[in-house]
Amino acid sequence: MYHILLYYKLVTIQHPETEVKMHKQVCKALGLRGRILIGKDGINGTVGGSKNVTELYTAYMDQHRLFKQIDFKESTAEENPFPKLSVKARDEIITTEEREEFDLCRRGKHIDRDTFHEWLKNKEDMVILDMRNDYEWEIGRFVGSVRPPMKYFRDLKDHFDFYEQFKDKKIVMFCTGGIRCEPASAQFLSRGFDPNNIYQLEGGIVKYAEKYGSDGYYEGKCFVFDDRIAIPVDTSEDAPVIGNCAHCRVSDDTYRNCLNRHCNKLYLACDACNEATENTCSHACLAIISEPGNSRSPRRKVELHRNK
Repeated sequence: MYHILLYYKLVTIQHPETEVKMHKQVCKALGLRGRILIGKDGINGTVGGSKNVTELYTAYMDQHRLFKQIDFKESTAEENPFPKLSVKARDEIITTEEREEFDLCRRGKHIDRDTFHEWLKNKEDMVILDMRNDYEWEIGRFVGSVRPPMKYFRDLKDHFDFYEQFKDKKIVMFCTGGIRCEPASAQFLSRGFDPNNIYQLEGGIVKYAEKYGSDGYYEGKCFVFDDRIAIPVDTSEDAPVIGNCAHCRVSDDTYRNCLNRHCNKLYLACDACNEATENTCSHACLAIISEPGNSRSPRRKVELHRNK
């Protein structure tokens, strides 16, 4: 059994490249695999290894002068879902493409999972905004949440005309582990949204699911950026399947990557349609892969859209 850690911390790092070198050495020594981004605004990572290895890693982080007191979210898998280790320096640990336009120190208020659960239970007058990519919303989301209008989170800056309709409402944002809501809430505040009405779910879906799971208000699965692709939140036998085959619209939450190397689109497809279309997302792509050189190389799992 492998243990997967999802985490982040917003903290000023004067020399990210130095931290990258040190962090890479530590992770290699431990035998960790995964992806870690380090920038001047902090660290963002997801790594996997044995229970002993992840415990050693969290112990190292807890004594680090910059990375202590991180709220690690933990899950498990039968196989390590990361093919390799990647530790890199980035200008932004979550890409917004407008970092100079907002103050990351001025963000929305955190709301803990218990308060959020009570608000959902009591039908609080609020707007629940999903800050993930649109394809993540396809297979799971909180009841009543608003579908993100952007394909990738970095496109949030281009869609505030859509969000203007909620400017006078109480807003609760959520994402997988909480990190995307940090810059998202800062972007909302920079555009004049009331700071008293902007909340972000602390720990995101993962932390909420740890406690409430099948008894909560999250429907479907949670998309993850590793070889597991999705993890169940509602584990009951009658858990609803959230998602539809892109071809026949039958209920299905299986992600595929279009075999057309020029497309490589991530989409949902049932087994029957996937076989009929030869793992392509459309008849146009099916025609294209008939030509030599247009099919991508086969992979063990789908090729995910990393850090989007």
